[in-house]
Parts: sequence; C-alpha cells; structure tokens
Amino acid sequence: MGLHLKGFILPLLVLLPNLLFIFFTPHNIPKTVSPPLIFIVFERIGQVTCFALPILFGTKIAEQPINFLTWLMLICLIIYYLCWIRFYWSGREFAILFKPLGFIPIPMALFPIMYFILLAVWLNSYLFAVPAVLLAIGHFVTSWSTFSQIQ
Repeated sequence: MGLHLKGFILPLLVLLPNLLFIFFTPHNIPKTVSPPLIFIVFERIGQVTCFALPILFGTKIAEQPINFLTWLMLICLIIYYLCWIRFYWSGREFAILFKPLGFIPIPMALFPIMYFILLAVWLNSYLFAVPAVLLAIGHFVTSWSTFSQIQ
C-alpha cells in the first residue's frame, strides 16, 4: 500500500472523457429514465472504490510488469475513447451514450468495466475484483435500463 504516480494515472485515464462531459453535456436527455435504485448504489460504490483503490495501492501497481493484460486494458481504453469521440462527433445526443458499437451492446459501460476487471486480474487482487464486479453489475444494469427506456 502506498501512493505512486501510476496509481493516479490508471483511474484518471478512465475519468478524462467524463471531465469533458461536465462542460459539454448531452442534448435531449429524457426526463423519465429511472434505473433500479439498488443498481445505482452498486454502481456508485464500485465507482468510488475502483477510482480510490489504484491511488491507495499505487506502489503495488508500479511494481507490476507490463504484460498481455495491460495491453488488453489499453485496448479497452482506446475503444472507450473512440466511443466518446463518436458521442461528441454525433452532436452530443444522449442516446449515443448507449448506442451499440457493432454487435457490442452499451460499449461506453462495457469497456470501463472490462478495464477495471482486467486491472484486478493484472494485480491478482480480490480487493480490486470485488469493487470491479460491483461496478460491473451496477453500471451495466443501469446503462442497460437507460438504453431500454430510451428505445
């Protein structure tokens, strides 16, 4: 356990496009979207812990060798960024946030989930896996619920 720059960078890479989202909000947000509360709670707990743990365990992350899993994390991140580019390129329409990417449903939920699950596997850590699974359950279900409601 200990702080290290790499521990700050990993969650920041996922957060960067979301920071733009604060200043460039989507258009045509439906008022009736309401995912189930329990999944919103799972999602929030998962988000907080998935973003905090890498910071707190930065030295553990810094000690890990680059391998196949880190390359898969990078691929997830690149696809996630491409989905954000698609969102901004398409005029920031709310529905684009949930639009499938080919055969992949709700990619803007799926790829950050995969990123954090791969991080847990890369670190061989249940401490990272539990929040990643909570995030996966909460984020996927709330995103799927929203996607279903706006169709």
